[in-house]
Amino acid sequence: MTMTSSVDPPTVLVVDDTPSNIDMLRSVLAGSYRVKAATSGRRALEIIDEAPPDLILLDVVMPDMDGYAVCRRLKSDMKTARIPIIFVTARNEARDEELGFSIGGADYVTKPFEPTVVRARVATHLALYDQTRLLQQLVDERTSQLRHEMDQREDAIARIRYLHEYDNLTGLANRSLLLQRISMALETHPEQVAVAVFDVDRFSAINDALGTRLGDVLLQQIAGALRGAAGGTAFIGRLGGDSFGVLLTMDSRVVDRLHLINEQIDRLLDAIVRPYNLEGERIQLQVSGGVAIHPKDGDTAELLIKSADAAMHAAKESTLTAYMFYDAEMNSASRELLTLESELRDAIRDGSIVPWYQPKFDLKSRTLVGAEGLARWIRHDGRDVGPSVFVPLSEKTGLYKALNQRLVHDICVQAREWANVYGDRLKLAVNVSAAEFQYPGFVADMLSIVRDTGVDPRMIEIEITEHAVIADPVAAADKIRLLGGHGFTTALDDFGVGYSSLSYIRQLPIHTLKIDHSFMGGVGEDERADAVAATILTLSNRLGLTSVGEGVEHEHQMKFLAANGCTLVQGFLFAGAMPSADFEQRVLRR
Repeated sequence: MTMTSSVDPPTVLVVDDTPSNIDMLRSVLAGSYRVKAATSGRRALEIIDEAPPDLILLDVVMPDMDGYAVCRRLKSDMKTARIPIIFVTARNEARDEELGFSIGGADYVTKPFEPTVVRARVATHLALYDQTRLLQQLVDERTSQLRHEMDQREDAIARIRYLHEYDNLTGLANRSLLLQRISMALETHPEQVAVAVFDVDRFSAINDALGTRLGDVLLQQIAGALRGAAGGTAFIGRLGGDSFGVLLTMDSRVVDRLHLINEQIDRLLDAIVRPYNLEGERIQLQVSGGVAIHPKDGDTAELLIKSADAAMHAAKESTLTAYMFYDAEMNSASRELLTLESELRDAIRDGSIVPWYQPKFDLKSRTLVGAEGLARWIRHDGRDVGPSVFVPLSEKTGLYKALNQRLVHDICVQAREWANVYGDRLKLAVNVSAAEFQYPGFVADMLSIVRDTGVDPRMIEIEITEHAVIADPVAAADKIRLLGGHGFTTALDDFGVGYSSLSYIRQLPIHTLKIDHSFMGGVGEDERADAVAATILTLSNRLGLTSVGEGVEHEHQMKFLAANGCTLVQGFLFAGAMPSADFEQRVLRR
């Protein structure tokens, strides 16, 4: 059985105005090539345009368009420029050949031609044409590969540059790029530069309550809000964590600068303090800001950022405004705050912050029933730092969790030790910050601490404030119920001072209601003060709760509380807070 090749033979186009010449060339090439013919130059161009051949045998002398004109036309077109052209002519003068080669001809065959010569020339140039096409294909492929590699390299360089200059989470400029832009602005128009720093208040508490994933989503939404509000008037960057920096440039007279800065800061703040919805959790942010102006607040990008940051921290301490302009005195306050923060970390780690104990007495039997553990921090220089300073600082810096767990651990150890010596009649109360109580893993942490210390949970009372439950009373009730199931009792501290609501008091499965010492001032002497305190005690009694009167300093206050059904009392009338050794010596042993 004969096998036929599936590869088509090369196509040769014969162009000659004499049909007999075409027939002769066709007979010479028959069997080895597919032969097409054209009797004029114009017809040849039409055939080539429809389907370019692999080689052309081209007569030079033709009436309408000679072979040289056809050759020039083909060589000027990229689609046909590489087709080998062999001139077939009776002319054999050197200048004719020189002209043919100069315009792109590949070879000459003179008339009358030898068939073997024609076949040899055609075969040779077709082989060269195939090699040229293969080589060009390889060049094109390599060129494409190199171009792809270059594109990949450029993409990698762009990616590296992006990672070096932009924050991966928010897509904003990072600190390095922001500083570069501020420096550039100082070089080009130094009298029109201001820098602002924004910081989310208590972001660490939000992050702990919602988890880092939703915390990151919130930061992305804040960045988007800033970017949208900035438009083309400000350059936004993320300095780190929940802190953002803004470069403000103003093409304006000095008289107008403060007004323009205030307008821009107000617009940015309005954009980012709006409520955010994170998978059903509605978050309302508070943001503090600081502003520094060149040149009075710094002559470099770093100094302007530092000054704006100091102003931002001052705004955090203020309750009057969300942002402040830098003042030279803020630097010393900022340095003091940073020093205190560093010392707070060390104090938590080395146990310098310890619980002092204020006794609680049963009002009817006048017997000791427990004590409240109150955090005290005496620095190495002997100065006392009050809880009103270091507790808010711990929440701002994210140290509240470590602080609370250290205090709870110490109080649990103390409760176990006293129980071993004096019996288990003493219940110790531990204050827990709102941020710590709202942390999702709070109950698990408490159970871990009592397990590690070996204390009976029934000897521990968790004191929380109204602020800890107001955000989500349902979740708070679930935690209190879980704690109660393991033996803990829970007290609501400072009742009546914050966002008191009878509806959530009714829902919360608390055990104890503490009357804040601020209500004790006029008790027993002023009818209005008596009415308020009596109402709280009545509410506590009707709900079946243990009531604790705080801040009792005078006999008439104690008598009033006793007459109105108060269960327990504590205050300077009996004893103030004292170190554990003093408490044991002065209270337990007596």
